[in-house]
Amino acid sequence: MKQDLPVRCNLQVFKNNSAHRTSALSKATSLFLRRGQEFTITLKFQDQTLRQEDLTKFTLITTTGPNPCKLNRTKNNFKITSLCDRKTWSARVVDCVQGVWKISITSPADAIIGYYLISIRISNGIVEDLGEFMMLFNPWCKDDHVYLHNETERQEFVLSEDSIIYLGTESSAQPHPWHFGQFEEDIPNICLKFLNMSPRYQAEPEKHYLRRNDPIYITQEIGDMIGRWDETDRVNFMCKNGRLSYTLVSSVPILRLWFRGETESAYGHHWVFAAILCTVLRCLGIPARVVTNYNSAYNTEQTLHKEIYYDKNGARIHRSRNDSIWHYHIWNECWMKRRDLIQEYSGWQVLDATAQLKYSGALYCSGPVPVRAIKEGHVELNYDGKTIFSKVHTDTTVLVRDSKGHFRKAYSKIRYVGDGISTKSVGSDVQDDITLHYKYPKGSKEEYEVVKRAKQLMLPTPQDINGNLMSISPVVMSINSRNEQVYGEDISVSVTMSNVSGEKKALELVLSAQSVHDFGITRPQFWSEKFHFHLSSGEERNVSGRINYSAYKKELLDNNLIRINALVKEQKQDNGCYALADQDVTLCKPSLVIQMPKVAVQFQTITAMVTLHNPLKETLSKCIIKASGKGLLHREKIYRCMDVLPGDNLLCPLTFIPTQVAECRLYVQLQSNKLGIINGFHGLEVLSSDVQEWSTYHLEQFHKCAEDKSRDEASDDSLLSLGIQTSDTVLFGRDIPIILKVSNYSQIKKEVCVFLYAQYLDDNGIGCPCFWKEQSKLSLQAKEDNTVKAQIHPLKYQASPSEANVIRVLSLVKDVIGTHCISKKLIVLKPKVVIKMPEVVLQYQLVTVTVSITNPLEENLDSCVIIVSGKGLIHKKRSYRCDAIGPNETGRCIITFSASQSGARVLQVRFTCRQFRDVISCHSVDVLLTDIPPFK
Repeated sequence: MKQDLPVRCNLQVFKNNSAHRTSALSKATSLFLRRGQEFTITLKFQDQTLRQEDLTKFTLITTTGPNPCKLNRTKNNFKITSLCDRKTWSARVVDCVQGVWKISITSPADAIIGYYLISIRISNGIVEDLGEFMMLFNPWCKDDHVYLHNETERQEFVLSEDSIIYLGTESSAQPHPWHFGQFEEDIPNICLKFLNMSPRYQAEPEKHYLRRNDPIYITQEIGDMIGRWDETDRVNFMCKNGRLSYTLVSSVPILRLWFRGETESAYGHHWVFAAILCTVLRCLGIPARVVTNYNSAYNTEQTLHKEIYYDKNGARIHRSRNDSIWHYHIWNECWMKRRDLIQEYSGWQVLDATAQLKYSGALYCSGPVPVRAIKEGHVELNYDGKTIFSKVHTDTTVLVRDSKGHFRKAYSKIRYVGDGISTKSVGSDVQDDITLHYKYPKGSKEEYEVVKRAKQLMLPTPQDINGNLMSISPVVMSINSRNEQVYGEDISVSVTMSNVSGEKKALELVLSAQSVHDFGITRPQFWSEKFHFHLSSGEERNVSGRINYSAYKKELLDNNLIRINALVKEQKQDNGCYALADQDVTLCKPSLVIQMPKVAVQFQTITAMVTLHNPLKETLSKCIIKASGKGLLHREKIYRCMDVLPGDNLLCPLTFIPTQVAECRLYVQLQSNKLGIINGFHGLEVLSSDVQEWSTYHLEQFHKCAEDKSRDEASDDSLLSLGIQTSDTVLFGRDIPIILKVSNYSQIKKEVCVFLYAQYLDDNGIGCPCFWKEQSKLSLQAKEDNTVKAQIHPLKYQASPSEANVIRVLSLVKDVIGTHCISKKLIVLKPKVVIKMPEVVLQYQLVTVTVSITNPLEENLDSCVIIVSGKGLIHKKRSYRCDAIGPNETGRCIITFSASQSGARVLQVRFTCRQFRDVISCHSVDVLLTDIPPFK
């Protein structure tokens, strides 16, 4: 027979995970804790006679790592006492109920992250295992090095699973939806595998495990594991397996493939690596975000200078993969305290997981380096400041190859590196420009000093890259085309030139176009036009060109970018001046329109209608829609759609059942033969299936959606019809009778729950907190009607907010299929009672008060009575009978009294008549103390 254990433990998983904000990882099975924060367990001993002082004989033990040891804090023994110590592992008794001891345990704020075993040593030496938990960083703990003081930012940078990554160009940012998924159930184990698979950990596991309490070490190790393979390797793998980066909208499937060993490394472009790193850091509890640096320099740490090459026809050419300026480069920022640096460098740190060179066995990711250090040019500070600085501070020179094969410097409007750095705003999907976090304003004295300081530290020898620049070009040129143009239509190109020299010029202009990769490498020129003309001194000329859809449709890459180049030179003069301008044009494809309510109810069916207009003059075929969304769909769903004729619309209804109460996001992706990949998303708040858990805000949001939603006539078997019967107006002080009629039009019996609410509406028509609620149940046979009767007592609605006099009666009727809503507004009529009296009076001085009552009705107010009271003002309540007040007229009553007590006092007037009851008005008055004694 199995013997009873000396002690039984309950880790209180649900309660602790909720308190530690880790419920999204596990609600009831696995315990996830944040360091530096108390958690509770319960212990029930076989010996029921134990007293609190007896528990001090027992020792709790936590162990972690490959070889737990007391000396290195991977094994911690601590007694159960009555006090806790926040600087080390400690336990205290909270209470004991029927032999169940509630114990509160505190971990230190610098505890190692990872899995722990917890056990207890009984006084007789027996050690019993109590369970397992995983320790995470804690941005809510002031003593943790990742502490973030702002709660809104903690929600955004730690708990938020859905975000936007900004791609495209500085002038045409393209929001790409992304699901980080840091709280998916298997992600914590994947995060720890990254650490365990690190070459440094594999070589010396015990030594490196001890460093897992340091966010600097953790970010470097994770970044290194993601950045171990260069981008060429990963993109080649991705392309061979048909996984294009623009089809990716979530870190989770990528991490799961890597975890199962189906890929050697995480795959994708640099922005995918940044998204994956953000997922891992947020899961481990380190605040992180994704940052986009537009016009990002590449491999310029030794020069801070980049030469851009063009041929004589204005086509961008490349001597190597290194001589490009990336359209954008994406890295991460993580928040932490820098113990190795002075205080001003704590905060946001740059971490770049994109390996831009072959992995050589050394640690290869960039950072973490303080954003502040980049701005101030302190590139010598840890870690990799020079690399990050070069990405945002690099000068460029344009060189054009002449007919003899020599490269000549050309005048060009400078494409400034790093002058557009942005991220997603906190609490919204709006782009937030953070360029000034990294750089001082262009041309400022501060910027000059920063660059000068950085060059002294970075460049082996002083370089004057501007010393041999050509003189100012005699021709000034700019491209004036729109940055965004419609895919499927011809591209309009417009160039303006001015001759600023003192003589007439014979010029040749070459307009050309190339598709361009995100990392700045262009493909061969697919369109060009030449123009020859003369420009007199001071003359300006506009030249236009047009790129046909048929010319660019097969050349366009997944990023939908075309680079327009304009090169002007003097005719038949290789020694003449060159001027060049370029512009990136984004071809905008039609957007996916997702129509669905903003609010849904857990476990109840909802339908989203996906619509796309085909703007092309050709048919869209091979149309596939993919839909996903945590808490909305169990796994990705794929829908094959009919061909879409020119000018026609694609319509695809997506039906699903939300299971998770949270702010969710539905991701939809359309793939077709002509439009390629189009991504869309739509936010959805899922409310609890228990209506009684809804807040006033939730009720308001659901009511708005119910008003906007049209009845789904196709679902007759689930159709319920509601109707509220009540007066349009009610006289203040009277009961408000309500009759709710519920009709079951279906062919089946229905059991429904009925919820009735009443609330005042403010001046904007927004519902105030409900002042009255009732709940009941109905059983409806097929094709049966039933009614619910209720009434609102005057005591429930007499305390109206401000001057509100509109009440909304709202009903929710819920069955197993759906939740239905109906409402009706009514106006509360009451006479206006105004008290006119001084704001300040003297004690014992006679005060005269005028009370005015305005009649809102079209009949006389009869049997009017005013009751006046006020502590320290009137000894006891006084009643005054008033004359009848005619329709829309104002009656007045004069009252006198002497205040007997000084201080702030309140006079209350209560008006009652045949039609109205207990209409109350109050007036505050300050009573000043006087030396004159009262008259006797």
